[in-house]
Amino acid sequence: MEKRNFLNKYIAMIYRASQGYLDEALKKYELSSGTYPFILTLYEDEGINQKVLSDRVKVDKALSARAIKRLIELGYVEKIINNKDARAYKLYLTQKAKVVVPKIREILDDWLQIITDGLTEKEKETAEYLLENMYMNIKALKVKD
Repeated sequence: MEKRNFLNKYIAMIYRASQGYLDEALKKYELSSGTYPFILTLYEDEGINQKVLSDRVKVDKALSARAIKRLIELGYVEKIINNKDARAYKLYLTQKAKVVVPKIREILDDWLQIITDGLTEKEKETAEYLLENMYMNIKALKVKD
């Protein structure tokens, strides 16, 4: 087996393990690895619309619509009609969501600690640098399409 196949394998294994860990840890808040990014993004920039939120979370509009609908049902997000355009909505976090944000961040920090255990600060920086470069390659590929 070629080396690059191992890289693909490890990336996939880390992704799946991450999803499983986050899903389990977030279950008590009725959140998942697919919904928490919407809360964190809105926490940083409330009042954005669904399209902007989809772009920032890097998901398609359909997935975004399902996640937002679920978060509204759970009482984490509210839609407010845009005063300038009655057809458009702005999205805001509820107090319930704002209370959960520090807990989400703690769960993410715990996961990062688990996956980087035994690495030096320099190794962590190198890993982040390499993963960022891989992501930039993906972004460049999407621009060409």
